[in-house]
Amino acid sequence: MKNRIFLRSVAQLFILVSVSCGIEAQEFPEKPDPPRLVNDYAGMLTSREVNALEQKLVAYDDSSSTQIAIITLSDLYGYDIADYAQRLAEKWGIGQKGLNNGIIILVKPETRESSKGEVNISPGYGLEGVIPDIVCGQIIDNEIVPEFRAGNYYQGLDKATSILMSLASGEFPPDQYGKSKGSDLGGLAPFIFFIIFLIIILFFRSSGGSNHKHLSS
Repeated sequence: MKNRIFLRSVAQLFILVSVSCGIEAQEFPEKPDPPRLVNDYAGMLTSREVNALEQKLVAYDDSSSTQIAIITLSDLYGYDIADYAQRLAEKWGIGQKGLNNGIIILVKPETRESSKGEVNISPGYGLEGVIPDIVCGQIIDNEIVPEFRAGNYYQGLDKATSILMSLASGEFPPDQYGKSKGSDLGGLAPFIFFIIFLIIILFFRSSGGSNHKHLSS
């Protein structure tokens, strides 16, 4: 009797584990074979755009050993996008083992089922010093979101990957990225101040002329 109960419990546990693994397999796609760094499951890009990004990322991987993967999905199955990206990176083994030098750009576009579009850049632990979370957020806000809103998905991903490559290669420190984005406005500052100064001068001249006419009348 005890043996039957034990065997039944083992069978139930086996079924539970099997179902759980099956659900997880549906939620997280299998690593493509042959491997690809650009996997557009949501159909946001043309085949030419996918190939262009693939060639760019493969060339960078070959020259630096740092892998950048782009994955688009129409459903995150209730997961937080950052959590999903981390789980998928672990399942696929993005980056070199032991170095944790992979980066995932995960995109969930706006769909009929979900009006909320999401983007996440998730660098491996080995890259967090050169690509901190705050800079990942800035890249999303400055490079990806404006292009995505205009329907330019390829351009947004192309710009983002170029910045990530430069940061991962140490071409400039992460704090310089934010400064460089703000430098455009800084370059316009003298011109803006000149315009404001000119408006003030014209205002006072106009006011003075009006008063003079009033007094002489």
